[in-house]
Amino acid sequence: MGLAERMVINIKNRDLRETLQILQTWFSPLFPIGGYSFSHGLEAMINNNLIKTENDILDHLNCLIKFGSFKNDSILIKYSYNGEELNDLALSLCASKERKIETLEMGNSFRKVLKDSWDYTVDENTAYPIIIGKAAKYFNLPLDLTLISFLQSISTNLINVCVKHIPVGQKVGQNCTIKTYKLIRDMQSQIESFSLDDLGGICFNNDLYSIRHEHIKTRIYKT
Repeated sequence: MGLAERMVINIKNRDLRETLQILQTWFSPLFPIGGYSFSHGLEAMINNNLIKTENDILDHLNCLIKFGSFKNDSILIKYSYNGEELNDLALSLCASKERKIETLEMGNSFRKVLKDSWDYTVDENTAYPIIIGKAAKYFNLPLDLTLISFLQSISTNLINVCVKHIPVGQKVGQNCTIKTYKLIRDMQSQIESFSLDDLGGICFNNDLYSIRHEHIKTRIYKT
């Protein structure tokens, strides 16, 4: 019997501590999916002085979480968790070639770790939010905690990009992280009532600069 089967069988005996350990492992910066390699268009925005201060960072995260790609990914996680097959839709929602690269590379890396170390297999070229939803359901992880962990992970990754690339101090990074807590909890609660009709976004600057990033001659991040 493989690890995945044993974990599923033991779900009735799992307490909150073990659930949090799994989620903290999956969404840790040390989980080898290469999330630190991607800036989600932020590098180009910072290079063009669109994001310079703590307020700029918070405004940008607010847009992504409430009205942009983070909201869309959360909806996709929810529906994948509930058994919908939405990989093609997830890829079609990528605003640029680099966004598609980002979701596929992270998804494939997540897939490889799950296959090699967790004994759970998903198809190749599965978008990152889709594989999260599928894996969370398979391992019987609560959807609400999965969404919060996902949103916290991608938000702190972008905050870290700003800390290093603007640059701003570690205190600003911590301030931004703390100030997104309620925003993330509120979005997780709203996702319960969202349908696929709520997919879409109005974070135009971020989408456009994810395209502009393709043409930066010297860059640190892949996207």
